[in-house]
Parts: sequence; C-alpha cells; structure tokens
Amino acid sequence: KLRTVSKNAITSLKAAALHSQWNFQNKVHLLEAEYFSFNGNHEEANASYAAAITSARSSKFVHEQRLACECAGFHHKKVGDRGIAWDFFNQAKQCYAEWGSQMKVNCITT
Repeated sequence: KLRTVSKNAITSLKAAALHSQWNFQNKVHLLEAEYFSFNGNHEEANASYAAAITSARSSKFVHEQRLACECAGFHHKKVGDRGIAWDFFNQAKQCYAEWGSQMKVNCITT
C-alpha cells in the first residue's frame, strides 16, 4: 500500500510540475529518491537526491535543499557510505544556518 501511495504522490507532483516546474520539480525528485532508496535502487536514489538538491538550490528553496541534503545523508548512512553521508549532513547544516535555524545547526554536530 505504501508503494501505491508513494507512486500516486509522485504522479500528482509530476502533474503539478507541468504547470510550475520551478516550484514542484525538486519535490518530485526528492519523493522519487526516497522511493528508490526504500526499494533498494541506490544508483537511482543517488541521482534523484542530487537532482532534488540542485533543483531546490536553483529555485532558491534553501529549506527544501536542506531537506534533500538531510534525506540524502540518511540514505548514504543506511547503505554504509558514512563519509558521503557526513558531507550531505554538513550541506544540510549550512542550509539550516542560511535559513536561520540555529537550533538545527546546533543539533547537527561536526
């Protein structure tokens, strides 16, 4: 059931992205990345996380960029890529700082 809900959400966001790509494309990529990660498709997940981060950055959505970085960090930690995970967590920390969330910056220790 979770896979069906996920696929339906991705389909809905893709339809929205047709009307406002700058607003929805990063969300599509992030949901796809999470879907791929959940299903063990690591290469596809990596590509989708990278696309989500790039898209959020280009749309100036720093709060969504930090979410994509954090999710990518958890994905890489889950698959044992701790160095890469750490890099993504540091990127998320920088986004939190830029966004003005000092409490979250303090939660992510370096």
